[in-house]
Amino acid sequence: MADSNALKKEKKFSLIELIMIIMVVGIIFTLIIPLRNDYVYKERLGEAIRNIQIIARADVEFKNNPDNGYYAFDLGMLNIKDKLEKNTEEYLFEYTLTDSTVVATTKEIFGKKGAQISYFLPTGPWQLGEDKVSKNILNANWLP
Repeated sequence: MADSNALKKEKKFSLIELIMIIMVVGIIFTLIIPLRNDYVYKERLGEAIRNIQIIARADVEFKNNPDNGYYAFDLGMLNIKDKLEKNTEEYLFEYTLTDSTVVATTKEIFGKKGAQISYFLPTGPWQLGEDKVSKNILNANWLP
């Protein structure tokens, strides 16, 4: 009779087992969260890359048009506002255009403000800004 009571005893989690499960879940999250953040930043950076390519193509077309005769220093002159991509309600980047470069600068909505990506017209190369913010939040491997 005593043996049958011992077999019916319920098995419960001990405190050590519970702590081990919490520790394993914590380790998994410490590995997943940085990977997810890299993925999110890479996706947001994709918006800038596509928009810079649109601006660069439009600028080359504008320059090659004999009626214009000069570089467009303003994005409004290129008539591309409707072609630029937005991942959110607002642009994640501010774009500036000079006679030789398109520069995308991150806005606060990106997560950090002031990181820069440069594209040298008309055919590249791509370059990250030389400041600490750019080097900390953007990865040069993400650029085409």
